Amino acid sequence: MKKSLGFTLIELLVTLSILATLVTLAAPSVAGLVQSGNVASAVNTFLADLRFARAEAIRRGSAVVICRSDDPEAASPACTNTSARGWADGWIVYEERDGADGLGGGDKLLRIQAPLTGVDGASSAKTDFTFTPLGRSQSASVNVVFGVGIPPERRRKICIGFTGRARLAADASADCNS
Repeated sequence: MKKSLGFTLIELLVTLSILATLVTLAAPSVAGLVQSGNVASAVNTFLADLRFARAEAIRRGSAVVICRSDDPEAASPACTNTSARGWADGWIVYEERDGADGLGGGDKLLRIQAPLTGVDGASSAKTDFTFTPLGRSQSASVNVVFGVGIPPERRRKICIGFTGRARLAADASADCNS
């Protein structure tokens, strides 16, 4: 009697069909995991730059602004807010030296954030945040929601209080005032 040294065609087809079924079941959850990871990365980047702007305002003893920019990597970046993607298009951080709105001739550019990949959008009623030399925000409490256009359970909300403190809300539907 001769021993078999391989698989039969039937065994191979059954194995491949089981594998295809498992991949089909796992693909949606992997896509959601990637989407959640992209949003988390974007939120962490934004939080880091908010905290940087606040710390620089305190350290320099002058106002520091973080503002949306449709083209932050331009030769002369400017604060603009025409894009539907909002904060996901990128932002700039600068020290306000000349007292005029926007990045002007006397201001010092501190940081540039390129457009975020993997995030559909980030919405907020505010297009800029100014931190005073005491680290306070010049505006009332406001929030930024990352992941516009994806399921609500994957969105993340950043709450920025009047004190200038930025924190991550429990979920995107949470109230920032509590």
